[in-house]
Amino acid sequence: MDYNHLLENKRVFVTSGIRGIGKAIAVLFANQGAVVAVGGKNIKLAPETEAELKEYNHKNRVILSNLSSKEETEHACDILLKEWGGVDILVNTVGINRHAEITDASDEELLNLYETNYMSGIRCIRKFIPNMLEQRYGVIINISSIHSVMTMPGFLGYAGTKGAVNASARAMALDYAGKGIRVNTICPGLIMSDNLMDEVNSYPEGPQRNAFMTMLEHMQPLAPGRSEDIANTALFLASDMSSYITGQSIMVDGGASIKAHP
Repeated sequence: MDYNHLLENKRVFVTSGIRGIGKAIAVLFANQGAVVAVGGKNIKLAPETEAELKEYNHKNRVILSNLSSKEETEHACDILLKEWGGVDILVNTVGINRHAEITDASDEELLNLYETNYMSGIRCIRKFIPNMLEQRYGVIINISSIHSVMTMPGFLGYAGTKGAVNASARAMALDYAGKGIRVNTICPGLIMSDNLMDEVNSYPEGPQRNAFMTMLEHMQPLAPGRSEDIANTALFLASDMSSYITGQSIMVDGGASIKAHP
């Protein structure tokens, strides 16, 4: 096994990869020899991400798409089916949140979480599975969340949709185990991603921000994670190093899930 180019010539679609965890995965996979496309709707950052990916391979690209939209999600997949004939590795990375208890969560808000966090991945899998079955090879990796297993107050919709991602991945792993396709899920804990830093910076400098950072630093035994920590786990699951692993939900959470919080 070549540990320098673990994904040589593999075709990869990272469904949301213009920034944050998805971008870290896309860049690492490109570095490991994969041809990578990323989706996402951040028009401002898309050219910068595409330029960075093209440093590894001129075929690497960004496909602007809103993953809460069935039409845009399927259109992004259709582009890759037409241009590449399919993908070998699909990484479903999108995740949005809405803090609310059930009495405050409207149908529209919950449906948006469902469409984005759950159905976007299902739609991409449905598009690419036929080619994976034909070639008898495919890897599907879902980026879920620690909230799919253990959560906090106010995470009803997010925890529910991410829990559905985990459960569906286990079922699909069974459906396709004998057909060359592996399906696994990564459950990140606290990751100091671009999105989290946006939240940190929403607090004014001083006591409020310091208190928020102190809380984050004490949520798990290890220090808060980086996007690269999730990317490294995704690389393991995408490569042949994990050829005997399917249907698993892997906690990458700095030990948060084993800690008894006060």
